[in-house]
Amino acid sequence: MTAGPNQRPREDAPVTPKGMETHPPTPPLVAARVEAIMSLRTAIRASMLPGYADCPRRAAAKQWRREIEDAGHELRELRPSVGAAVGTAVHAAAARMLQAKIDTGELGGGKDGIEIAIEAFREETEPGAEWDDTTPNRSVAETQIKRLTLAYRQGVARHLNPAIVEQAWEVPAGNGFILTGHCDVITVEGVVRDLKTGALPRPYQAQLGAYSLLARSQEPAINVTGVAIDFIRRMPKAKPQEPPVTETYDQDVSERAAWSVIERIRQDMNEFRRRLADNDESLEEAFLANPMSMMCRPQFCPAHGTEWCSLGRKE
Repeated sequence: MTAGPNQRPREDAPVTPKGMETHPPTPPLVAARVEAIMSLRTAIRASMLPGYADCPRRAAAKQWRREIEDAGHELRELRPSVGAAVGTAVHAAAARMLQAKIDTGELGGGKDGIEIAIEAFREETEPGAEWDDTTPNRSVAETQIKRLTLAYRQGVARHLNPAIVEQAWEVPAGNGFILTGHCDVITVEGVVRDLKTGALPRPYQAQLGAYSLLARSQEPAINVTGVAIDFIRRMPKAKPQEPPVTETYDQDVSERAAWSVIERIRQDMNEFRRRLADNDESLEEAFLANPMSMMCRPQFCPAHGTEWCSLGRKE
């Protein structure tokens, strides 16, 4: 990565636990599988950074499923959460509006954006979804999508001067790692803005910092002048839709937060690889688990109740 704060991921080799040399040699077929896993480029997604510390083992199970399953562990399949599916739908509508504004100077028809959002939601939830108290069924979800889309249009999109919309980037992060991200919008003024539609506002500095680093690492570099979250609360159907709230964050602090998590992920994944190469049976212990997490539930974690994590709370 060519841009960022002074911090860089350390290159120190992890300390080998005592007794590791007593493990039997790796059989040839297993060795070939290990070599294949070790040769993979490991993607670190910008969107995974804010929640990584809550439970690294859950994050690993969600992000690096292929590597974990290739190493011999089984993980559970998850249905899409309705909150994430609603967010994806509203993002689709927002992208349509903002791209139209770049192309024509106008947001385009509001009905078109809503139709795109509903179509995206139905496609994502076709196999089913995990409903919640705020969004208990499909009918409520589609009503919320309409309200959220209109709130974004009136409260955010009409005031923006978008320069880049829904841009996917990836840059090297060293030693076979890449940082990837899908930035919602960068304005003409150079502000990275990310849309969130959760039931509760949360801090996302690390994700914003990663987007800033990705943008500034392009050739030519994009001049980022600030980072912000546009939050629209997903309201129960019986309550009126609240207007969007925009929170700005310190760009340098956000970038440092991103680097800190990236460094932690590199260390954890390198420890996983070391244990794999040494035929260590405790691969999962390369990633700390947090059974106290509010997300330690079967509907949120593909490792819950599996051999990859036996620490989860009993349901």
